Amino acid sequence: MGVDDGGDDAAGGCAGSVAARPYRRRSGARRAAVRRSYLAVWALAGVAVYAVYRPHGSLAAGAVVMAAGVYEVTPLKRHFRGRCRESVRSGWAFGLYCVGSSIGLMLTPPALGVMSVTWMSVIAVLVLAQKLLPAKAALDVPMALAIVGFGLLIVIAPSSVPGLTPLM
Repeated sequence: MGVDDGGDDAAGGCAGSVAARPYRRRSGARRAAVRRSYLAVWALAGVAVYAVYRPHGSLAAGAVVMAAGVYEVTPLKRHFRGRCRESVRSGWAFGLYCVGSSIGLMLTPPALGVMSVTWMSVIAVLVLAQKLLPAKAALDVPMALAIVGFGLLIVIAPSSVPGLTPLM
């Protein structure tokens, strides 16, 4: 007689627990595979951004930041953001949706100075807020306009932007 695991099977719990173990392992393995593939997508995105990063001036930095602001209000961004908030079965798909949702913001750290902890923190907070809060034009449009305005400030008066480190 087996140890009762609280299952409702006729064999006193033993058969149920043995039969359930492979299922639990598969679901745990499945979750781990989803996590690994999700993280792999983000790692590939990071490597791609790093690979194309080159020293640049404040004009290029401002243009990248303004493009990120414009991207915030595009239908493509809304599509990716909606899908990133949903539950999907594939870590690859989920990762691609989430990268697509925040790629504009993710391209700004290299423009602002890769080693700027301040700007990386600001962008991380924005990405987290977008992941957790529902999409609303009342929040998204002003944020996009602020990002575009910030990009203009970088072009017009780069010395007034703290932590900006592109080559002049």
